[in-house]
Amino acid sequence: MELRAKIFLLRYPKESDVESWYKNYQDPEIAKNFMTVPKSIKEAKAELLVRDKNQELFVIDVSGEAVGTIDIHDIISGHKATISYWVASKARGQGIATDAVKLATAYALNKYKLKRVQGYVRTFNKPSARVLEKAGYILEGTLRKNKLKNGVYLDDFIY
Repeated sequence: MELRAKIFLLRYPKESDVESWYKNYQDPEIAKNFMTVPKSIKEAKAELLVRDKNQELFVIDVSGEAVGTIDIHDIISGHKATISYWVASKARGQGIATDAVKLATAYALNKYKLKRVQGYVRTFNKPSARVLEKAGYILEGTLRKNKLKNGVYLDDFIY
């Protein structure tokens, strides 16, 4: 499966993506926004290549290089899904994340006949909130103490 945009494509992950995916996940700017981070290449391979039936994970591919992911998960056909994403530092600030979110959202809405696609963003992650806003998402509120990570409760915006 491939979804094409002007400067990137969204495609399903392949084994050759695992090493760069793992390396990018070690970026503190990425890791601090996720509940878990793979601790080894083996963990990364399992997380990247094994999907459940209520999820579609796409690699953001620029010129053959995996520079991020878009994850459509918690899919309830005919109702809703949740979107998550990240991009490597070298791909930030170019509109790639926004365009990838738009493309993946349109795909999910159409394929699964969804009424909504929602996204959660840590309240400290203003650039990610801006991605969703530029992609047409509307801030619905703040979920206080929504996640517990390393003994600290984190607040999330919900779009």
